[in-house]
Amino acid sequence: MNNILSIDFGERYLGIAVRTEKTRIPIPINVVDSKNDEPISVVKKYVNEYQIQIIVVGYPIGLNNSENRMTNLVDQFINELDTLNLEVHKIDERLSSKLFENNKSDRIDDLSALEILESYLSQNE
Repeated sequence: MNNILSIDFGERYLGIAVRTEKTRIPIPINVVDSKNDEPISVVKKYVNEYQIQIIVVGYPIGLNNSENRMTNLVDQFINELDTLNLEVHKIDERLSSKLFENNKSDRIDDLSALEILESYLSQNE
C-alpha cells in the first residue's frame, strides 16, 4: 500500500488529504492559504512527514471537456511538483467542491482533496 497525498489546488487555497499505510483510510489534513505559506514548501513538508510515494492532484476540466485558466495554473503547479521526483497523477475534479454544503466563510478545500483522493483510490485500487 502506497502513502498518497491528494491536493485540491486553488489560486489562493490548497486542500490536502492523505491516505497512509498506518491509517489505511483517507483523511483531510489541512487547508493552506498561499498568502501565508508557499504551497510547494508545505507539500514537501507533508511528503516527508507522511512518507508519501504518490501525489494526486485535482485537475479542473470544464464541463464541456475543455481546458480553462485553472487548468493552466494546475499544470504549472504540477511542473513544480516534478522536483519532488514522485509519481503525480491528475484526477478529474469536476464538481468535487460542489459535493459539500458550506457557507462562504468555511474553507472546504481539504474535503475536496479527500474526494479527489477517494476518486483516485476507487479507480486504481
